[in-house]
Amino acid sequence: MTDHSLSTIKLLTERVSHASLGLPAPSQDELDTIIRAGMRAPDHAMLRPWHFVIVEGERRDSLGVVLNESLKLRGVTDETQLNKALRAPLRAPVIIAVLLKFKEHPKVERNEQIGSAAAATYAMSLAANALGFGSMWRTGLYATDPHVISALGGGEKDEVIGFLYLGTREGPSKLTPTLDPADYITHL
Repeated sequence: MTDHSLSTIKLLTERVSHASLGLPAPSQDELDTIIRAGMRAPDHAMLRPWHFVIVEGERRDSLGVVLNESLKLRGVTDETQLNKALRAPLRAPVIIAVLLKFKEHPKVERNEQIGSAAAATYAMSLAANALGFGSMWRTGLYATDPHVISALGGGEKDEVIGFLYLGTREGPSKLTPTLDPADYITHL
């Protein structure tokens, strides 16, 4: 196995989410590379069922307002939860919101398009890690909230597949257990 192959395998087998992300953020060229990686996701019928919304700088505050409004529309009045929503986008210098842009197609069902958008999100996470950045993929109740989806430019058949937080790792990485593949495999 070549050194290049070993580094690719290491990236794939040792990737972890990193909750504490700071500056520097990926540059525009690095973001373009990350997006290009996402655009290589499996995509039956070449529907391109994803759209990437980059949120950075002061626009993160605007996203926080949208998340706060989302909770209020759901009837949440707890100030701690509302303030947490306002601050959530400030956890990283860049967020890529990955929208499923659902397209009617006789052979490609919604779940397959969701899989493509999820694969794109994962590919971007791997690309960010390969470029030396940390990432964290978040979803939660905002992913299917029409207020949030609309604010990100989505329509009624769309949803957020993930909010991919990106930045420079701060502090130790999250420890994850080493799993035995045999516990997850059946041979037929």
